[in-house]
Amino acid sequence: MVVYTENQIHKRIDQLLDDEDETLMRACESGPPGSVRKSISRYGDTMLNIYQLRMLIDELRALPEGLSSSTVKRLEEAAHAAIRSRGYLYFVGD
Repeated sequence: MVVYTENQIHKRIDQLLDDEDETLMRACESGPPGSVRKSISRYGDTMLNIYQLRMLIDELRALPEGLSSSTVKRLEEAAHAAIRSRGYLYFVGD
């Protein structure tokens, strides 16, 4: 999975790759039904807006230790960057 940080006009300003262990995808798939992270698709594309990014940050901070990693922390940082630029995170599945 690739995660692009986009600004308000959808210009890509950064990217994040999931690691070999797919810790981002595992964290997303472990989300409860109705959670923002559960809505991120392994096989499709998903775009999150500022409102959804704030919820995603809360969900990532609440992850159990076994699902948290440096890659997940980088996703949280990317979400903050997207919010600062009034933009989006765009997840591209396989």
